[in-house]
Amino acid sequence: MKLIVTGRIDPRVIQQIREQRPDLTIKYWNQPGIMSRQEFLEWAKCADAMITMLTECVDQELLERAPRLKIVSNMAVGFDNFDLDALQRRNVLATNTPGVLTEATAELTISLMLMVMRRLRDAEDTLRSGRWTGWEPDAFVGFELRGKTLGLVGFGRIAQAVCQRALSFGMKVLVFTRRLVENLAPGVRQVSWDALLETSDVLSLHVPLTPQTFHLINRQTLSCLRPTAILINTARGAIVDEEALADALTAGTLAGAGLDVFEKEPLPRDSRLRQLSQVTLLPHIGSATIETRLAMAKRAWDNVLAYLNGQRPPDLLSPE
Repeated sequence: MKLIVTGRIDPRVIQQIREQRPDLTIKYWNQPGIMSRQEFLEWAKCADAMITMLTECVDQELLERAPRLKIVSNMAVGFDNFDLDALQRRNVLATNTPGVLTEATAELTISLMLMVMRRLRDAEDTLRSGRWTGWEPDAFVGFELRGKTLGLVGFGRIAQAVCQRALSFGMKVLVFTRRLVENLAPGVRQVSWDALLETSDVLSLHVPLTPQTFHLINRQTLSCLRPTAILINTARGAIVDEEALADALTAGTLAGAGLDVFEKEPLPRDSRLRQLSQVTLLPHIGSATIETRLAMAKRAWDNVLAYLNGQRPPDLLSPE
């Protein structure tokens, strides 16, 4: 049997795979950059199992090239790069890696809030460029997190971890989610969508990308936010209409944004967001810690190993 790994994962996991299943032939990507679509399609021809990155689209075209494929394990919590219907039709199992990247992504979410509200990007750029002439009482004045209202869109593992950290900063937290949330901590309230938009000083996105959440943040949504509010997105880029966001920031109807994800990655060179100083842009590094990337790779392999051992993968996405 052949296992394909489409991205550079921790060598310790490759060694673990070899030790646990010496019968497997492993082919793994170890080149700079990411695998091209054509390379992915070519590698798939001989794959019985795959560990994929979020950059690989597993769709009908791919499945037609992979007649032996039985399981695809995504090294990500999101799985919008999977066509689950096509996978189910082919009886190919699909898994993801929930839970293990919660803490790292929550930390980055808080980091983005601080960067935007305390104007850290502007301050560092000024210093590095040699334009800083010394301390001034009104230079780089921003806002504190303490006393501000954080609005969480979604309340899964990552949002809950962000909530805990926000409370420690002295923030008030509002939650919008379709399900009823019980036993919320003091300082946390579940509210309606309209109330969340109208009341939040910081709006942070923590929902998966689905047809229902595509461009959830659009011109109408942005018009409901306070002009002093900021938007944080560490979920998926296409949840935000980037043109509408750029317009709101340019017009001053939104104070700032911190983005780790984008509709098209890498962010196009001509994106208007690059020109706006009130936006902090990060290259999709929400889970980019040594601890988390190792845990993600191990979790992805654990799902494949369970299948190979005749067991139900712990993070199965499809019901069959």
